[in-house]
Amino acid sequence: MKKLLLALVCALFYLNANSQDLMDTVAKEVCSCATEKADQLKESASDKVQMELGVCILKSYSNHEKELTAKYGNVMEAEGLMEKLGSDIGLKMASTCPDVIMLIAGSSFGEEETQAVSTIEGQIVDLKSEQFLTVNVKDTSGRTHSLLLLTFFEGSDILIENKLKKNDKVSIEYWEQEFYDIKAKDFRLYKVIQGIKKI
Repeated sequence: MKKLLLALVCALFYLNANSQDLMDTVAKEVCSCATEKADQLKESASDKVQMELGVCILKSYSNHEKELTAKYGNVMEAEGLMEKLGSDIGLKMASTCPDVIMLIAGSSFGEEETQAVSTIEGQIVDLKSEQFLTVNVKDTSGRTHSLLLLTFFEGSDILIENKLKKNDKVSIEYWEQEFYDIKAKDFRLYKVIQGIKKI
């Protein structure tokens, strides 16, 4: 029994070590790819930087597709797995090539400062709690808009603590951003809530 337990622990340690080696290799490949493009991306908008980083991740993914599929499952089809893979690679990159991470963060920061903010007023149609909270609002012209709660802002507690109900009238400040839709397998423009108040 002790021998079996010892063999199991050794096997788990071996698998974990191999998994860490794989992620180190992928992170180094993505870092190398992104570093080659760093000079041309320094003055680029955040969506261009993110797109190029995505290309680097996909390139490394194709080099190690079999091993990564064994670790994560089918990241191209299962919801949330691509984000998990990207997040794990990002964590590894933070120690492997922090300058690339700073480039990505810098481009995103600069973009957010100039992000156009719009306002919509209307009635809440419904609130959907899935991976993210989605607020569906019908404006005064009768058009329905879907808005996502992705980031913290002052006053977000009225959404988080379910203080808003169907048919409540609200004023919502939002900005638009492209995100990858895994189901549609394409980038889509989403409205991201920046402020909300009951009126």
